[in-house]
Amino acid sequence: MTLALLLTAITGAWAQDTFTITFSANGKNKTYTDVALPAEYKCEYGSPGELDNIIQELYEQDGGHCNDNAIPTVTGTTAITTGSVSPNNYAMITIIAPFTGKATVSGTYAGWSNKSGNSDINYSIEVYFGTPSSDDAIDVKWDPATKTGTFTMPAFDVEIAPIYAPKAVFATDGNLVLTPTAIEGVYAESTDAIVKAGTVAKIGETENPQGIVMYAVTSTNQATAPALDAFSADVPTAKDITIGSEVLVWYYIKGADTPEGETATAENTFNDSEICAEPITVTVLSNKFDINFKAANDNTIEAGKATVTANGEQKTVTEGKLTGVKMGSKVKVTAKDGYKFRKVEAKKGGLLSIEIGGAVTATIYYVEGETWEQALQNHPKENSSWKIDQGYMSNQGMLLFKDDDFVNSTDTIAPNAGYTFQWT
Repeated sequence: MTLALLLTAITGAWAQDTFTITFSANGKNKTYTDVALPAEYKCEYGSPGELDNIIQELYEQDGGHCNDNAIPTVTGTTAITTGSVSPNNYAMITIIAPFTGKATVSGTYAGWSNKSGNSDINYSIEVYFGTPSSDDAIDVKWDPATKTGTFTMPAFDVEIAPIYAPKAVFATDGNLVLTPTAIEGVYAESTDAIVKAGTVAKIGETENPQGIVMYAVTSTNQATAPALDAFSADVPTAKDITIGSEVLVWYYIKGADTPEGETATAENTFNDSEICAEPITVTVLSNKFDINFKAANDNTIEAGKATVTANGEQKTVTEGKLTGVKMGSKVKVTAKDGYKFRKVEAKKGGLLSIEIGGAVTATIYYVEGETWEQALQNHPKENSSWKIDQGYMSNQGMLLFKDDDFVNSTDTIAPNAGYTFQWT
C-alpha cells in the first residue's frame, strides 16, 4: 500500500537579538515584532495589560479582565513560564527563550461584550516564533508521482510536519456500502466478469472518484491477501479459470493521486484503503460436459465403426461416454469406410438422480462431477425443494447427512455415499 502525504516544514534561526512572535486564536493573529527576551505579557488591574489586549483582540471583546487566581496553563514548550500579578493575582506569561513549532496558552477570562454574553471565555491561544506563514518557512517540493517531499537543509534545526491524506472510501446507497459483489452462473474460461464492480465515493461535489478499485483472484486455499503486485484495475473474469471451482476475489481502493499542476490537499489527494478483510467467494461453473453415445444397433463407437473428434482432436469413447468436452468445441462423429450413418441425433443428456430417505424423502438431480450447490444452480426446476442452510444441504426442513456429518454445499455429489435425512 502507498501513503500520500502533504508535507510542510517550519523552522526558525535563533542567532539574533530580537524576534517576531505571533499569538493566534479564533481565526485571528496578533503579531509583535522586534521582541527582546525574556518577554512578559500580563493582565493588569485598572487598565488593560498586554495579555488583556491579546485576549480581547483575538476573541473580539470590548473589554474585560483576567479572572482572579486564574493562572494559565502552557503546552508544547518549556520556554513559556506562567505566574500572577498583584493585587488580584491576575495571569501573566513570560517567554524566556525561542522555540520551534507552536505552544498553546489556555485559561479563563471575564469578557465584556455581547459575543461572550459578559461571561467567562475559555481561551486557547497558539504562540509561534515568526508567523504561521512567515518567510522563514522552508520550501518543500512535493512530487505526487513518487509521493516524495524534498527540501534543502538550512543552517538551523528544522521541524517537519507530514499530514497524511484521507483514505479513499466506497460510495453508499442509504445504509448499503457499494463494495464489489459476486456474479454467479459464469462458466470457466469465459470472458464474463465474475464480480460486479464496486463504486468509489466522489471527490466532494465533483464527478471524480477518490480512486479506483483494484482486484486479485486466488484459490480458496489463500488465507491472507496476496501481494499488491497481484492486483489489477481490470474487473476479473473467468478467462483464466480453467475448471469449475470456487475462487476468492480480494479488493481495495487505490487512492487518487494529486492532479498534475495542483498542490496536494485533503480534497484532491487520497490514500489507498485497506485490502478487504473478507474476500468475495465466487462459484465458477465447469465449462466441460459429457457426451453419452447411444447406439441404435451393434454399430457402436467401440466396435470401430466411427471416430469422434472435438476441435479436430481425436477422442476416445469409453463405455459409451466421452467425458470433459469443453463447451463451444466442434464435435464430429464420422463413419469409417464401409459404414454409413442415416443421421446423427443429439439432444440434451438426461440428468443423474439419487433418491434419499430418512426423516423425509427427496431426490437430487445432477450431472456427474457437480457439487450440491452447482446442482441447485444448474437445475433449479428439478431441485426446487432443496435449500442451502448456513452452508449445509437441507430439504423440507431436514438436514442431509453423510454418515454422521453434515453435507456441505460445496461437496461433490457421490452416488454411493449413503446419504440420509436426520433430525437435529
